[in-house]
Amino acid sequence: MSHSGPRGEPGDILVLGGGTWGITLSHVLAENGHRVSCWDINKKLVGAISRTRRHPRLGSFDIHEGVEPVNSLIPALEQAGSVVIVVPSMAMRVLCQTLLETGVDLTGTTWVICTKGIEQETLMLMHEVLEDVLGESAGRNTGVLSGPSHAEEVSRGLPTTLTASAASPDRATRIQNLFFRPYLRVYSHGDMRGVELGGALKNVIAIAAGIADGMELGDNAKAALITRGLAEIVRLGVELGACRETFMGLSGMGDLIVTAASRHSRNHLFGKLLADDIPAKQALEKVGMVVEGYPTAESAWQLSRRYRVDMPIIDAVYQVLYRGMSPRVALRELMSRQPRPERY
Repeated sequence: MSHSGPRGEPGDILVLGGGTWGITLSHVLAENGHRVSCWDINKKLVGAISRTRRHPRLGSFDIHEGVEPVNSLIPALEQAGSVVIVVPSMAMRVLCQTLLETGVDLTGTTWVICTKGIEQETLMLMHEVLEDVLGESAGRNTGVLSGPSHAEEVSRGLPTTLTASAASPDRATRIQNLFFRPYLRVYSHGDMRGVELGGALKNVIAIAAGIADGMELGDNAKAALITRGLAEIVRLGVELGACRETFMGLSGMGDLIVTAASRHSRNHLFGKLLADDIPAKQALEKVGMVVEGYPTAESAWQLSRRYRVDMPIIDAVYQVLYRGMSPRVALRELMSRQPRPERY
């Protein structure tokens, strides 16, 4: 698909977060003709990427020459027309506070949130955390990019589809155009809340699927966990004001399938480790990367109690992660629940 000039909005783009997904999206944006700076709090990582033009967790993937890894936040922030946020959810509020404290005029900046999670203390979604810290004007200029997408595959140019969501259709379309590539098809969407909830909650169900695989429960059990897990996501999402149909799309069912089944999934790997009765904290150390489903399990459990939404799978994962329940006991309790109609 040819085009003249950079796609999307004018101005440089700053990507905050130099993990595998942050550096892959930086590469995509540079391929589309943008000048891209990629900042990370880990200066050793930034230095390594600068020297080698490769990410240590992405093998032989050569990062586009248009991507500049940076340690200094303020100069890159001053030049950026758009800021793409790809940090762990637990770092979102601190990052936003850091941006505020730079004193840089952020009026008119477009914010693209790629972080998937729910803040534990406040139970806010990531766009709500950003607006809480940076103000209503920043909130109005915010969109979300989500969907079934492992950096290990996107960096190889394998076909992938994503959803760009924002309250404003024009903003969703601009974000869509920023990232659209021949191998990366991006759809626009208006239900930002639903897109965020789908991206966050599927990680908890993926942990359950990993536990099932670790226990060798078979394909039937895994299909049931994914399907009934989606029912729980839908119930909570609708209660929180999202559109039911959103969860049937890329940011719901699509992201759930890939995270619950892929060998690239950290949440799935984490679940497999838990199946061997490895304590959660030790399993996190073995994974060695951020497992978003771990903090999200507690947030989702809290939301289910606050809104009185029946979420037995998420409750079971919470009990295993935070209350020391054995996965085998959790399975027995799930399977012995009273018979009832299937509903979404």
